[in-house]
Amino acid sequence: MPTIPKINLQDISRSGHVTRWHSVRTLRNQTLAEHHYMVSMFVNKMAKEIPADPMSDSERLLLIEYAMWHDTPELLMGDLASPLKRRIEEISKGENPIEIIENEIAPWLTNLKDKIKKKPELYIIFKLADMMDAIIFIFQEGVGEHSKVVRKNLEEAFHKKVRSGEMIKPSYNWKIAESMLHDLLHATTNQLEFEIKE
Repeated sequence: MPTIPKINLQDISRSGHVTRWHSVRTLRNQTLAEHHYMVSMFVNKMAKEIPADPMSDSERLLLIEYAMWHDTPELLMGDLASPLKRRIEEISKGENPIEIIENEIAPWLTNLKDKIKKKPELYIIFKLADMMDAIIFIFQEGVGEHSKVVRKNLEEAFHKKVRSGEMIKPSYNWKIAESMLHDLLHATTNQLEFEIKE
């Protein structure tokens, strides 16, 4: 059996031009680096605002670190469309080959994910940030009917994930995630106000 390459620093340096969204028509490409950055920003804000009591620094840093790296295997594997990932998961019956390959090329990332999954509320915050970036990107850059369907499905999944957070950790203010998404989709940026000042 051949040796499986591990992700190295040279691979990571390519994250600024490795692109996502290969199965959805968009006005521009989103890079992996852009996605990681946006998810990290959203995770950081939600980690500060959603918990009823302040999250420990170590938990928040763990979340941010995972958000910064979570799709790094795409540097070697490419971005696989979500329907394909779901189908592979369905037919693999517990031995998901995608997860096996990801663990082979980035075992440190699997360790990070395992640590976060020990506290399901942390993983839900991460997933909400991940979906939030996808929704915003498709809202701003998606083209055609297919992108509208993708966005609708993502928004439904987002709200379902908020409901699961409410079930798992009712003391958290999960509505903040929905409020953030609403503002990102509908609020005006301060840049416009800055530019029209005389």
